[in-house]
Amino acid sequence: MTQQWQTDLESWVAGWDAVRDDAPQQDVLVWSGEVPSGENHVVVCAPDEADTVRSAVQTAGREVAATEVLLMGDVQELDRGLGFPGEAGLFDAPMGDYSRFEVDEWGHPVAHSTLSVQDEVAFMGPLVADPSKERDSSEVLDPLVSAMANEAFLADAQRLYTVVPEDQVGQRGSQGWQRVAAVLRLA
Repeated sequence: MTQQWQTDLESWVAGWDAVRDDAPQQDVLVWSGEVPSGENHVVVCAPDEADTVRSAVQTAGREVAATEVLLMGDVQELDRGLGFPGEAGLFDAPMGDYSRFEVDEWGHPVAHSTLSVQDEVAFMGPLVADPSKERDSSEVLDPLVSAMANEAFLADAQRLYTVVPEDQVGQRGSQGWQRVAAVLRLA
């Protein structure tokens, strides 16, 4: 059975490429049982297939450079209407194929991310919080996700995707994201 992330593959990959800005183009493929040849391949598979893919890649004499997690959320569920703390405010700037969102507090940036909307699908780039601030980063990141989900909804997106390292999945789960696939970057 085809999963929603597979149906949306072309759209979320276009969004991912957009928010990566000047990064080298990557060839994103759904795991077919065969290891692709060449460079800049990213293999996406069901979470329970990640070990099988790693083993096949190793058997083919290649390496997995990084394993990340594809998360998905319904934009209406991710938009929880959260407000920013204190004097913090949200600013956004269109950057061509994506928009940059920044949370400022007293004129200083404290968090930012990017968003690209592709038809009914949006893709959110990495969430970055200023580590020098002595606060729980979720105080600004959770409202940032909520506000960006609202922007995606206003642009007619139904689903929002993001790719994160494994160690961020727990924090993202509390924001309303669901793990839908493993993302393996081949060396």
